Amino acid sequence: MRKRFVAIALLVAVLLSMIACGSSRTQVTSESVEKKDDSIRIWAWDDTFNAKAAQLAAEYYRKKQPQAPRIEVTTKEREEILSDVKLLLSSQVYDQLPDVIMIEDYDVQDVLQNYEEEFVALDDRVDYDKYVDYKRKLVEHDGKSYGIPFDCGTAALFYRLDILEQAGFSEADMQNLTWSRYMEIGQQVYQKTGIPMLTLDPTDLPLVRIIMQSCGRWYVGEDGVTADIRDNKALRQALEIYTKLLKKNLGMSVNGWNEFISAFQNGEVASVISGGWALSSIKENQAQSGLWRVTRIPLVENNQDAVPASNVGGSAWYILKNSAHAAVAADFMTEMFAEDADFMNTLVEQIGIMPSLKDLSVLESYRNTDAFFGGQSVTRLLNGFASVVPTVNYGSKTYEIEDILESEFQNELSNGNMDSCLKRVQMKAEAVARE
Repeated sequence: MRKRFVAIALLVAVLLSMIACGSSRTQVTSESVEKKDDSIRIWAWDDTFNAKAAQLAAEYYRKKQPQAPRIEVTTKEREEILSDVKLLLSSQVYDQLPDVIMIEDYDVQDVLQNYEEEFVALDDRVDYDKYVDYKRKLVEHDGKSYGIPFDCGTAALFYRLDILEQAGFSEADMQNLTWSRYMEIGQQVYQKTGIPMLTLDPTDLPLVRIIMQSCGRWYVGEDGVTADIRDNKALRQALEIYTKLLKKNLGMSVNGWNEFISAFQNGEVASVISGGWALSSIKENQAQSGLWRVTRIPLVENNQDAVPASNVGGSAWYILKNSAHAAVAADFMTEMFAEDADFMNTLVEQIGIMPSLKDLSVLESYRNTDAFFGGQSVTRLLNGFASVVPTVNYGSKTYEIEDILESEFQNELSNGNMDSCLKRVQMKAEAVARE
């Protein structure tokens, strides 16, 4: 009883803070707290990508189903969605739950491990065989499938051809790169233009994840539980590459999402190594149309398991079983995001999504060229990259282990002892993995 009281007290505090601070795009009022809304409610992050996709889906669905309930899309940060939903579920305050939430692939196993019974299983409603293997497996738990795979998060190297040409490089020079060659080009670009090659955020390590998965390894072993740090060759190589990028002044230091986005939108870096979901943010600055190109990520050398393909981020849609409109929300989400090929075409064209489908040739937009990227068929290229992305088990502690790594890695940059760094991370990660 006391735990329930504490949880409800915390819930009230969260709701009051949301009212006071406006932490999400949809304002919470006292009326909405007290009275259940008749709308299907969706929580997602990123106004230019995920939330925009949900808003477009709502518009399309209401045209097809005029009698359908109103659909309300609220933009929240990824962490905010998780913390708010976990608190509501722990408190069993179901009338305040959204009906649909987006969960990032790195987070989902932790959520399903603790709240599996709170989500709608979709095995009988979604054809999971049509999704790429590594995405399909991410939405599974204990033999059931709960999510509708959304974007792949397929990693790619996006670069400004005009900046590269100022340094004497052509589109041909950016094909089939190794990390060594990428850094050689980066040094010359910086020397001749003063523009660094990419952004680096010391508080976030997506580049380390990209490099590590390109070699078929993760922070945990294949079982998703055993910490795999100390003897993880791919992780060591990723950290060594990251260190070289820093020491060669090839990275522009940024702090957080907004600085990451503004750096390439304002032409402050020559390239972006990120997931396909970055397309919508890259294309937001239409003044740069025709200046960008896309190619494979660089290959890690001296690693027989390495391929020039990886994944970063990516997400899926999940329906909360005890929400106010779970049944109609399931109808809406499966129809729009799991069945409607025409709508998926729209998302490819409007937000540049890289769908999680094995065969994108079923989409009309598959071979469409994109003037923003100099006439490249971006969707077809990303689909080719996705087909060889190594499958790894993310487990349920990705961000917890990465927090440890970030702290210890900062010490390593000062002390220069990688062995000691990885030993310390291994020891601490083992304790986290056992929780």
